[in-house]
Amino acid sequence: MIQAEKQRLRAHLRTLPSSPPQDPSLLLAVILGLAEWEQAGFLLLFTPLPGEPDVTGLLSHHGKKFFLFPRISGGTLQLFHWRPESTWITGPFGVWEPDPASWEESSPGQIDLALIPGLAFDRLGGRLGRGKGYYDRLLGDPTFRGLKAGICQEERILPSIPMEPHDVPMDLILTEQSVIMPSSRLDNPSQSS
Repeated sequence: MIQAEKQRLRAHLRTLPSSPPQDPSLLLAVILGLAEWEQAGFLLLFTPLPGEPDVTGLLSHHGKKFFLFPRISGGTLQLFHWRPESTWITGPFGVWEPDPASWEESSPGQIDLALIPGLAFDRLGGRLGRGKGYYDRLLGDPTFRGLKAGICQEERILPSIPMEPHDVPMDLILTEQSVIMPSSRLDNPSQSS
């Protein structure tokens, strides 16, 4: 029943007209302003599918930070450590993925801050992915201990996302306009971002 509700919501979101691409510098400024950004050593990024915010501009702010990117391998996401000389290949969904020949493999246990894409999110940390479960499996890995930050455009914050037991809620939701902290909202429903 929840699965069917999620499928209807995905289908509805796909029928909405595409909004013009957002200036990625707005979202990057929000991320760079986070205390969690300052504290993180290892960050999980992603290369965007059409309609997803682009966070790859963070690579120019690497300093002492280490970036990991996912690569689809069967039904899971393998993680690889980025270096400036790393090369990319086109993955199954047409986005850039790490070329295993030039990247060092990593593990979920290294991640301090994970930036996670989604079709939509809600203010309680619910995330609607594309239905394959890749990120839920990654974030549900018993070695994963990082902070989970959902990334989307402000218009993709919905009143409610149906959640199943295997769905992993986000610790933060980041848009080009706001930082939503679901746990503090649960403690104090009058708090808004």
